[in-house]
Amino acid sequence: MRPQIVKLLTSVLCIFTSTIMLAQQKSGDTGPPPPSTPPPELPIDGGVIILLTIGFIYGCYIAVKRLRVSYKLD
Repeated sequence: MRPQIVKLLTSVLCIFTSTIMLAQQKSGDTGPPPPSTPPPELPIDGGVIILLTIGFIYGCYIAVKRLRVSYKLD
């Protein structure tokens, strides 16, 4: 009995959802929506040099720190 109920409910739900999909309003009559305003074009290279320099200095600091620790262990 249970497999029959599952099959019946599955069939009813499939028919119900397909009916809902067919009942939606057509939006093709009015045309596509107008385009939105473009996002502001901001330069990304303003602080890149500063960030790269800080990253390089930090990398050198870490490398020197590791070298000092390895020389102390030897």
